[in-house]
Amino acid sequence: MRLQVSPDVSVIIPVYNRGEIIRYTLESVRRAAEGLSVEVIVVDDGSEPPAAESIARLGFAPEKILRQSNQGLLFARLAGLSAATGRYVLFLDSDDLISPDKLRLQIAAMESAQADVSYADTARCLLQGEYGALSISLDTSCKATQDSADFFISVQPAPHSPVFRADYLRRIVAEALFPPSPLYNPVAEIWFYHNAAPRPARVVKVPGPHSIIGCHPGARLTNQWEKLGVASLAVMEAFARTCPPTPAASKARQLVAENAFGAWRRLPRGFSPEFGRRLFGIWRRLNRDTDLRRLGGGGFQILAGLLGPVAAARLLQLYQGQSYERVRTMDDESFRQLMATLPPP
Repeated sequence: MRLQVSPDVSVIIPVYNRGEIIRYTLESVRRAAEGLSVEVIVVDDGSEPPAAESIARLGFAPEKILRQSNQGLLFARLAGLSAATGRYVLFLDSDDLISPDKLRLQIAAMESAQADVSYADTARCLLQGEYGALSISLDTSCKATQDSADFFISVQPAPHSPVFRADYLRRIVAEALFPPSPLYNPVAEIWFYHNAAPRPARVVKVPGPHSIIGCHPGARLTNQWEKLGVASLAVMEAFARTCPPTPAASKARQLVAENAFGAWRRLPRGFSPEFGRRLFGIWRRLNRDTDLRRLGGGGFQILAGLLGPVAAARLLQLYQGQSYERVRTMDDESFRQLMATLPPP
């Protein structure tokens, strides 16, 4: 009887009507899989025609293609995780790439440090032309930390940066503070991050830009920041309602409070008062011991020392903030309907 050996890593790729763009993602994984046992799981979230047809035409044969009715990104990732058999897990969007040595380097670093999660810096490229001719440009290096609360709440890396130990990630999902919801689909990764943040974990950063954001003319959620903002608000409010005020969770709670304050003070002038009130409510609910240096730069710190952080933030927003009319991506009625989907804070 032959023993069943688990793959080194399961790469989970949700896809919804992505067309041929996914060929870049699959090719990057194929190149990164050299020397490793890699299980590629494509989760077709209700594409028409089915993603299996377009993937076959492109000449790729993932180990698993799961098809489900359209449920959104978070539920597609969870479906892929349920089907994964690898010792490690990487989530990829269907228009993002990885470097040829990402899997090897991050898995080696995790095994050396006995880590639960590893991450790296990012780059970006225009998805156009032949794969070998793609031009990569580097992003700013992200913060290095070994603290799990700091990593999940302050760093919040791109979703295709972290490689997780599979049993650790499954435990986070099984013991989630708050359950998955379609509300969180636009920011699926931060549902994972907020549920993981209060729990200790071993984190390691691998030098180098090993995750690559694919740029292309197709629709991306990042083209509508209001949708991302409402989904993020929903996650933070759920965290504030459910994360217990224990010593172990205190740092995560404080970091979420500071993120909410930072998001509140960066809102454009004339934007939804209700949205601002709800962000500010998270800050008031979770804040316990804020260092002004974590809330803003030198000018803000001077004003906050004189007026307090709330008054300083309001003053700077009034005189330095940009108008919502200059940055809006949806009309007022559409935004109102979006806010109406939120439960009470």
